[in-house]
Amino acid sequence: MIGKAGSAAEGVSACDIAVVGAGPVGLMTANLLGAAGLRVEVFERNADLVGLPRAIAYDAETLRLFAQIGLFDEIAPGLVQDPPVRHLNARGKALMEARFPRSVYGHSPLGTFHQPEFERTLLRGLARLGNVSVAFAHAVGALAQDEQGVTLTISAPGGDRRVRAAYVVACDGGTSGVREGLGVKLVGSTYTERWLVVDAIVPNHGVRGITFWCDPRRPTVELPAVGDRVRWEFMQLPGESEETLSRDQMVRALVKEKAGVDEFEIERKAVYAFHARVADRWRVGRIFLAGDAAHLMPPFAGQGMNGGMKDAANLSWKLAAVLLGQASEEILDTYEVERAPVVRRMVEISRRLGSIIMPTNPAIAAARDSVFACLNLSRRFRAFIGQGGVVPPPAIHRSALTASGKDALIGQMAPQPTAKSSLGEASLDRFLGCHQWLALGFGADPGSMLSGRDFAILEALGAQFIALNPLGPIKSGRTSVLECSDPRFIAWAGKHRVRGILVRPDRFIAARLDASGDLAVLTPFASATATSVPKAA
Repeated sequence: MIGKAGSAAEGVSACDIAVVGAGPVGLMTANLLGAAGLRVEVFERNADLVGLPRAIAYDAETLRLFAQIGLFDEIAPGLVQDPPVRHLNARGKALMEARFPRSVYGHSPLGTFHQPEFERTLLRGLARLGNVSVAFAHAVGALAQDEQGVTLTISAPGGDRRVRAAYVVACDGGTSGVREGLGVKLVGSTYTERWLVVDAIVPNHGVRGITFWCDPRRPTVELPAVGDRVRWEFMQLPGESEETLSRDQMVRALVKEKAGVDEFEIERKAVYAFHARVADRWRVGRIFLAGDAAHLMPPFAGQGMNGGMKDAANLSWKLAAVLLGQASEEILDTYEVERAPVVRRMVEISRRLGSIIMPTNPAIAAARDSVFACLNLSRRFRAFIGQGGVVPPPAIHRSALTASGKDALIGQMAPQPTAKSSLGEASLDRFLGCHQWLALGFGADPGSMLSGRDFAILEALGAQFIALNPLGPIKSGRTSVLECSDPRFIAWAGKHRVRGILVRPDRFIAARLDASGDLAVLTPFASATATSVPKAA
């Protein structure tokens, strides 16, 4: 065990990180932490993976994470990539239409997937790692923490267990028992409207896009999934009971009315209330909340599970750096600082999209249609919507681990161009390890744009130094030279006047490279030059 969780008493097992919950976010967190060489134990109260297709939408960040842990090729065949998205009124007139261009991040920006297969892939990924274990039918109860670690009491089939961990990451869902035990509150609201979600098997269904029917008679959503799967979501109307809405006869009538489909197999149906809530604290001592345990989001922007994946990416590399002796524990405070404001913004965007979709008052719906008819007269508005402008690009809030100032580049996700080495062509992430820092130069050697202190810190952290299309000599023996002719990256670099950037292990831009002084963002990692603990891969 790398971390110091204090002395484990007799009959108490020990690990670096205990992850509570084996949903997509918990399993991704365990994969990321396991890839860093940490001893991780995952505890799931259910006897197996839940196996239900609850989440359905992915984004480019989530796909990039799967690539980062070496599992993208396994999930790729099960993705419906780049479907067009339409918001239609009751007459079938488009309020908004989007065909998302391929993102600069190296992956499809939007599409659908089958959650059970995502979870099985992540579980198989953990089987590659001898330092990670998963225990099903293990319900985490009491947690007691001190300055050195957390002791978990766990109900298991063979009797109660006690586990000692340096840190705990709670990914145990919207009804999180860990969150409740910590006294953390979810701040926000719950929709009074409920929705019937139907997952069906429809041979040769022909559904190619995501459609939001903003029809006051009954707002409805249709999404294609892999193979013969389709999802429909129907809003419960005033005076309509949940029992009536969820009857098979009603489900079949709704699907036939909206989609004209007679023959299909109902794979799953459930009635949900949507929430817009964010935890008032994401960290209590050595215990962190992630995913639905930290925030519940309306589904209209497709950021529920994806938001949790972003939590996993942000927190995991920081925990690894602390436990590997590369940084002080203070960097863990940046998790909530960087993520919570972004999540609150996405909750608000989702709420606004819901306000477009959900009106059942004909007068309000007519007023909405008139507003969009005017907006669509603008070519600029149509272009903004058509390129997916409603959802902002990936970003983190500024913190001690990003440069200060007003530079719009800082805190944005770094693009992932295609680059060529002597061994062939690949996406830039293919040249990086899972938890590797990157000093990236465009037209220049990044090593020449770093102070001596910063170069030494990055070298101790096991960073990668890459020069794309260098115009002059390479002075550092650590720098790899790659060719890049990717037009989207070249345009991005020109727009932002990029010569050198420092990219964190979560692929976000921490600072521009500058040899005239030490970068403040690297100061918390100065201890890396003194530690003998092996660096994360």
